[in-house]
Amino acid sequence: MNTELQQETMVHDVELPNACAACGGPLAARFTPGSARGVCLACRAISAMTVSRAGDGLQIVQEPGGEA
Repeated sequence: MNTELQQETMVHDVELPNACAACGGPLAARFTPGSARGVCLACRAISAMTVSRAGDGLQIVQEPGGEA
């Protein structure tokens, strides 16, 4: 009998057009429980992101992290 807990990982990959804070290019973002990261497909800027509810939608704030 398998007694190990199987935890399902929720990962969501999305592309956000015109969302890079550095250059305005498209941002490839990965959202997981407890974290969100993004990489600009144009300038390769890496950012950590925080997500919060804002009215009827979501607000995503980018924090610069480096360059790939």
